[in-house]
Amino acid sequence: MRAARELFAEQGYAQASTRQIAQRAGVTQAQVFRHFGSKPRLFVEAAYQPFHDFVADYVHRWAEQGHGMDSSVHDTEVFVDGLYRLLLENQRLLGAMSGSAAVDVPELGTETAAFLREVFDRLQSEVALESGAKGGKTMDPAYAVRFAFALVFGVSALDQALFPPGDRPGRAQIVGEMSGFILRGSSIPES
Repeated sequence: MRAARELFAEQGYAQASTRQIAQRAGVTQAQVFRHFGSKPRLFVEAAYQPFHDFVADYVHRWAEQGHGMDSSVHDTEVFVDGLYRLLLENQRLLGAMSGSAAVDVPELGTETAAFLREVFDRLQSEVALESGAKGGKTMDPAYAVRFAFALVFGVSALDQALFPPGDRPGRAQIVGEMSGFILRGSSIPES
């Protein structure tokens, strides 16, 4: 998986071949296809597996601590900080992920949507449990989860354009502002 992740980050989806990935991984191309089935599936697993693992760990910790605790601000900051860090660490792969959306490979779009839907659904169910435990009005958990991810993904992808080196706030401030935006945006004011 690491070989695929590195090659996709270096060359992008279209230019990285399964033959090159197999060579870098020290396996045969047949083994790559036997394990993943297709290049689009390999790309999706290589690109999104770190995100999947991060969310699974986060959801597990959240479920263990219980819902309805007065820790929404902290929990949101932990999630945003971890996701932002993960996406910044994989910024070259993030570029390949963004660029792959333009590639005319229907199977890639289908694989990406299925993989992300599974991850978002897990997170969405936890957000719904948290909202129910707190009893407040919030936006639809499905939208809240997807918009929060899109915000952090977009800020990560555009990091250098949004925050030029001479005018860059600290990472903690960026995380705090994104977290506040997510928390305020997911609340529905009483009317």
